[in-house]
Amino acid sequence: MSALHTLDVRLFEALAGTCLSAIERDRVVDLCESAVAMAPDLGLPHPGQTVRCGVHLLVADAVPGLDPRVRSDLARLCEVAVVRGL
Repeated sequence: MSALHTLDVRLFEALAGTCLSAIERDRVVDLCESAVAMAPDLGLPHPGQTVRCGVHLLVADAVPGLDPRVRSDLARLCEVAVVRGL
């Protein structure tokens, strides 16, 4: 199982209890995957923290009605994916 597949599964689990449409869920997952994929190439001193902040802001902009706790959970999953891998 690839790391991105594992991240997908965890992201969809985090989104399972929300009232998002399938399109919104897919958009959120795509944003998260893109942020995680870009992190290693940026050469930043704290890529995990950067991804966490970026995902939080991107998801808030893309799906403003999403519960902030869910947004935080998604951002944390992305941070873990960058720092430790999933």
